[in-house]
Amino acid sequence: MSLNRYSLILPLLAGFFLSLLVQFDTMAQYNYFDLPAGKSKSNLSFENFDNIVIIEAILDDSVPLRLILDSGVEGIILTDYTTVNRFAPRCIRTFEITAPGSVESLEACITSPVKLAVKGLSPMLTNLILLSHDYFALESYIGTRVDGLIGMERFKNLVVTANYDRNNITFRKPDRYKLPSRSTVIPVSIIRGKPYMNARIELDNGSILEAWLMIDSGANHPLLLETDSLGDYKPAKSIEAVIGKGLGGIMEGRFARTNWILLGNYRLYSVITSFTDEYLPGNSAGSLNRNGTLGSGALARFKVTFDYLHERMILEKGARFDDPFEYNMSGINFKTGGAGFNIFEVSDIIPSSPASDAGILPGDLLIAIDNHFTFNMTLGEVNRRLSSGDGARLNLMISRQGKQMFLKIRLRKLI
Repeated sequence: MSLNRYSLILPLLAGFFLSLLVQFDTMAQYNYFDLPAGKSKSNLSFENFDNIVIIEAILDDSVPLRLILDSGVEGIILTDYTTVNRFAPRCIRTFEITAPGSVESLEACITSPVKLAVKGLSPMLTNLILLSHDYFALESYIGTRVDGLIGMERFKNLVVTANYDRNNITFRKPDRYKLPSRSTVIPVSIIRGKPYMNARIELDNGSILEAWLMIDSGANHPLLLETDSLGDYKPAKSIEAVIGKGLGGIMEGRFARTNWILLGNYRLYSVITSFTDEYLPGNSAGSLNRNGTLGSGALARFKVTFDYLHERMILEKGARFDDPFEYNMSGINFKTGGAGFNIFEVSDIIPSSPASDAGILPGDLLIAIDNHFTFNMTLGEVNRRLSSGDGARLNLMISRQGKQMFLKIRLRKLI
C-alpha cells in the first residue's frame, strides 16, 4: 500500500535547487563516486522511510551523515544545524534563495571541496551547499534524523540498482552490468544532472497525456502533474490538500487519480496523483516544458536501475507492483518531534475528512491508537494504522493543550 504523505515537503527541494546549483557549475569539482580498483560491484544497505532512501556517508573522515538519495537534486545539500556550522568556515561564497512571489529568502553558501565517503566506494572530493536554516524541516516530516540530500548524479560513473523490497543498493561498473531478461528499458535524458523521461498517462476523462517527467526519487508521491502544463484539464474528482512547503509558505493543491501511467512496458493503474500550479513556477514557459515528476511512490514498486552513462532507467517488477495505490484515509498529516521522533503533532487536517468530522485540530498530539501508545511507534507505523482500511473504526487518544481527549474516527477512502 502506497501512502502519499511525505510528498508534503520533499518535491519542493528539486525546484529550488535546480537554478541554485547551476550557478556554481564552473566552481564544482565534478568528482563522482567510483568503485575501488579491481572491484566490479558493491552492495549498500539503506533505510527506507515510506520509499525515501536514506544512506550513510562520512564527511571529512570524521563526520557521519544521513543523506536522502535524490535524483531530483544536484550535488550535496546539508541542512543539519551542527554540521552546517562546522563547515561554514570553508564557505567560499554566500548567496540568498528567494521563492518566486515571496518576500522571504534563505541564506546559503557553497564550500571549498570536502572529502565524502560512502561504504564500498572510493571517496570523492566535492563542494557542499550549506543552508543556514533547515526551512524545509526534513526530519520532522520524515520521522528520522536527516542531515541533507545527495544527488543521484554523484554516482553517474556507476550503474545504480535500488531494490526497495530488500532495502539494498548495488553499484556496478557499467561494463559489468547485464540487462535482466524480465525488464523494461526506459530512455532518459540527463539535464543538469537530473533524469527526464517520456511516459503515457490516461487522465480520468479518458484523454491521453504524452508526458515529459522528471524522475524524482527524493519525493514520495507516485505522480505529480503541474497544472500549468495541462491546458484546461481539471480532474473530475479530487480533494484539496497541502501539496508542499516552500520558501513562500504552505503550498496547496489537489489529489486525484489518473486512470493509468505507462512506464515502458509496465502499466500502473488508478494512480494517486498530485496536481499543483506552484511546484516550479514558470516551468511551462521555460526550456524544460515539464509536465511533472515521477516519484518514489511509483518507483518503489520496481527494482530500479539508473544507468546515467547510457542514459537509461531499467525497471523490473517488485513485490508491491500490483498493490493498490491508496491515499490518507484519516485526513491527518503529522510532523514529528522529540529525540526519538516519536511525538506526533497534527500539522494539518484535510477538509471534510474523518479527522475533520471528529474535531481533530492542528497542534493536537496523538498519544494512542486503539490503546496502543504512539511513543513506541515510528511515523510510518502511525500512518499505516491510520490508513488500515476503508471503513475501519479507530479510537484515538489526543492531547490538546495538556488535556487528554478520546475521539473515534471511521477511516474512509477520500479519493
